Amino acid sequence: MYAVKQEDRMLTSIYNASLKLLNDSYKAGKIFASFPKSNEPLSELELLTVPALKLSYRKEIIKKYVAYPKVLPLASTGIMAWTVLNSMDDFNESEKFELEKYFSAVEDYYDRMLSPTGLITLKSIDSWMKGVERGGVLIENQAYYAKVLDVLFMLTDDDIYHFKKKRLLRVVRENFDGAYVLDRKDSPEIRPNSFIACFFAPEIFLRADWEKTFDAHLRETDLWLEWGGLRLLSQTDLNFDPDRDGVSWFFLNNIAAISLNRLNERKYKPQISQIFSASGKNIIWQEHTGRPCEVTLTIDKKIKVQGLYGLSLATFIYLYRMISPR
Repeated sequence: MYAVKQEDRMLTSIYNASLKLLNDSYKAGKIFASFPKSNEPLSELELLTVPALKLSYRKEIIKKYVAYPKVLPLASTGIMAWTVLNSMDDFNESEKFELEKYFSAVEDYYDRMLSPTGLITLKSIDSWMKGVERGGVLIENQAYYAKVLDVLFMLTDDDIYHFKKKRLLRVVRENFDGAYVLDRKDSPEIRPNSFIACFFAPEIFLRADWEKTFDAHLRETDLWLEWGGLRLLSQTDLNFDPDRDGVSWFFLNNIAAISLNRLNERKYKPQISQIFSASGKNIIWQEHTGRPCEVTLTIDKKIKVQGLYGLSLATFIYLYRMISPR
């Protein structure tokens, strides 16, 4: 009992430290480089950190992206939609009007990229897995597009977005269902991106479909790592490369744990607990130069820094808020 309470206190300390590190790093402008380190003013996944930041920072980031003169990558757009949906009360009517204009233009742009069957199909590779040949119709892109439709329906109350969302759900289920939810259309490879899709838009599949998918993905012969993480490709895949596909990203592991907890907390408790513990240790012990890093853990458990990120911190914060003792 004492050990459990001591561990709870340690994780609470890590959570509080994460909040401070995330806000301080954002204020100092030291945390949101893109993959890998660069001087780009925007980063593909920065918006995922917004709900964990102070209110003033949240609105500041959203306004920065809305003012950007080019259409953002679908991942950024979808995550921003998810962020707005989770913080709608933060915006006044004038700001909501600007958001409506922004997302209407974005939706019109991506609507033209729908395939004849109604799926988001991008010509170029639009995946956070840089360096991986993974083009085509990707499962997480359908989830991002679903959030754009959701935020527009909430902002406008226009039934056209409700209709488009229903159509999207139908065609996604028709094209991505199999022995498990496919990572990309017509490809049997097992990758962890279904956890991303479930995190942002669990409604695109039924609970039973997600469960059979995660049961397959969590086999140790496929994605699961015994210390509490996920590989980027099933070990049984003929194209599996240990150096490229055997690594594990902590922000993705946290997203997986959140999705598992929502789906069936009791069934997946061992995996959720292992991810939670591993992520906490990463933050407190594997921090580099006094700033939080998004790192990979190779198959031989060596650390590789992949830029300075708040993604591990923010997703750990969300996971802690969901599963920590009250």
